[in-house]
Amino acid sequence: MSNNLTKKMKQNGAHIKKEQTRTKITKSVLLKHLEQNMGNVTLACHFAECNRSTYYRWYNGDIDFKTSVNDIQEAALDICEAEMWKLIKDGNVPTILFYLKCKGKNRGYVERQEITGSDGSPLVWKETKSYDHEAIEKTNTGD
Repeated sequence: MSNNLTKKMKQNGAHIKKEQTRTKITKSVLLKHLEQNMGNVTLACHFAECNRSTYYRWYNGDIDFKTSVNDIQEAALDICEAEMWKLIKDGNVPTILFYLKCKGKNRGYVERQEITGSDGSPLVWKETKSYDHEAIEKTNTGD
């Protein structure tokens, strides 16, 4: 087998491409930059000199790469949540309100009300009054 060429190998009847060393290095560099930029794909691709389309191809086609990316994104969320908790403990009112709007919906901390049927099912609407459609039409046309 040649070192620099992608070879198709048979494994359990499926064709699997052997990943090139260059691709492994680029993925590794990309993941490093993704971590340094708190999961920002645009910045990571810029610094790794990698196209976003390549990033998304790898993300959708390589389970190990996807797992690493998801772990980096979870770590970034953890950092943000830790900073948010610091602000909440310091009495930062906008941060407290943001948290309540996100996590306190079941206690009434919402910007808007979501109306659903029982147990979150779609609302069923039944018309209980009949209308004189001819009179409505006359009103709408000004007759």
